[in-house]
Amino acid sequence: MDSRLESTKRKRTKTDEEYSDKHSEHKPLCKYGENCYQKNSHHLQKFRHPQRDPVPVLKPEQELQEKSNESITCLMSSGSTEVKEQETSEANGTSSSVTAEHGIGNQESKEDDSELAHSPLNVKENIKQKFLVEMPDDFYQFWAFCQSICQQNTLELFKASLGLQLVGPFELLDQTQKKSKPKDKSDNLLTKWRFYYDPPEFQTVMVGDLSKGYHIGYFRDAPNEMPAFVGSNTESEGCVLTPLSDNLFSAVSQLLSVIVKKVDPFKKSQLTSLKKQLEDWANKNGIPIEPQNQILKKRKKLMVAKTFYECGIVVPVDKKTKVGYREIPETSANIKKICKKIVESQNLSEQNKNSDSLQELVTYVQYANDESDYGMGLELGLDLLAFGGEVFHPTILHLLGVAYELLERKEFFVILKAHLSNRRRLATAKTGN
Repeated sequence: MDSRLESTKRKRTKTDEEYSDKHSEHKPLCKYGENCYQKNSHHLQKFRHPQRDPVPVLKPEQELQEKSNESITCLMSSGSTEVKEQETSEANGTSSSVTAEHGIGNQESKEDDSELAHSPLNVKENIKQKFLVEMPDDFYQFWAFCQSICQQNTLELFKASLGLQLVGPFELLDQTQKKSKPKDKSDNLLTKWRFYYDPPEFQTVMVGDLSKGYHIGYFRDAPNEMPAFVGSNTESEGCVLTPLSDNLFSAVSQLLSVIVKKVDPFKKSQLTSLKKQLEDWANKNGIPIEPQNQILKKRKKLMVAKTFYECGIVVPVDKKTKVGYREIPETSANIKKICKKIVESQNLSEQNKNSDSLQELVTYVQYANDESDYGMGLELGLDLLAFGGEVFHPTILHLLGVAYELLERKEFFVILKAHLSNRRRLATAKTGN
């Protein structure tokens, strides 16, 4: 962890010349070449793209300063999130299709170059290219288990028993095996099953009752790391992300254990048989089936701050100097009160006045970043994302943009920007904080 902290420090001291155009011939060639779909400035600075139209690239310092200026000069954007969401919902209408009914997968990208690039033949590389993160081994083992039971409609294997449907990366995996071309564009894959409160660290792989927005996914602390746990969230109940286990087999086993106690004897026999098949497959492949309290204990030992999500954040902290994280100089309860006053402001003047306390916290984050305590900005940015409200989007982009840059978690910022540009509630039930 100490070496990672030193790495982030070195990252901040790199000069602009390392990324200048006149040294482009020394950059490594992007493996996707002219077919690369990414427009991320950091990616364009790092790799060469022959025969591709030149794209203006901001230097890292310029991009961070631009985000900083935007946040400080216009900390909050005006307008009512609820009104806009209602208008969007009314415009979408209803449909017999589940995805259409909940406004999922119907977004059209405004830019022609967001079409999917040519997919790598390696399925793991294909998923990483589209979702910007790798899936763990238990993801592929779980898919193999599902296919061993049902090959024709694998995505809906658990729909009758648990009300769960496999989505996201599983859908891409299914399309790859059926050799069908995905219809979704690159931005849509990042946001199609991204629920209102989901942080960039969370990738949905299963959905349940969409009237409540129940979904299950992988949570990881860094995009280049394997997931820290499998967790769940119910959008209609708020932002809390609940760790379930460290793999999908264990998570589904827990859900089956709960359901089997509530059903009639006939269905109980079916679910018990399914649970045994699942656990036998996991044991055969060395995948542990652990109770939920085990992953909760592991998580509490690692996290440096709880956040409004309650599943915590993990950042590199020097064991001797404790550099890497410092607490926000305000309680979580008071931050929620500050956010509530801002959201409920009756006019722009009142909103600006109520924003003073939050702006003070943003200033403290800037001091913390100067002293390499990057975790503070990450915590405050995620707290605002978890609280909800379009009024906070500029500040979220500033705080998390800088935090992800300094912590070398740039893929998360790409996901965040895609999410905030199309943030909506997928649950049909009334949602609260």
